[in-house]
Amino acid sequence: MAKRASASKSGIIVTQEIKALILANKNIKGREVMLFLREKFPKETFNDKSCQVTYANIRKNLGLSRTLKRKPGTAKPASGRSGDAWRHSDATTSESSVDFSLLQAAKALLQQSNGDIDVAVNALKQIASLQMS
Repeated sequence: MAKRASASKSGIIVTQEIKALILANKNIKGREVMLFLREKFPKETFNDKSCQVTYANIRKNLGLSRTLKRKPGTAKPASGRSGDAWRHSDATTSESSVDFSLLQAAKALLQQSNGDIDVAVNALKQIASLQMS
């Protein structure tokens, strides 16, 4: 699919200009791109947000962004706060008492999983699925 010409009378294709700037200097920032475009084309007006989106998309397509792609087939994270489901239980902390040995076991599990909570939770879920009532 070919790029269409811009709506301006000068015929500037902003995407090509931004891509050329990024290819010339891969460490260039979005604000620097906008400053350079305004210096190069002083009579043109640029939509800042549109240029920033174009800048981000080009960096992503070139593999220069820090955004991680999700693996195919993985679910999109739920909107709102993630990881708060365990905090909302029927019993509050004042109503239930926590056994100190249980806390020590949880600490040991986190140490074994190198501090990664998701790994520890997955391990607990696997143990729960293996146990038969």
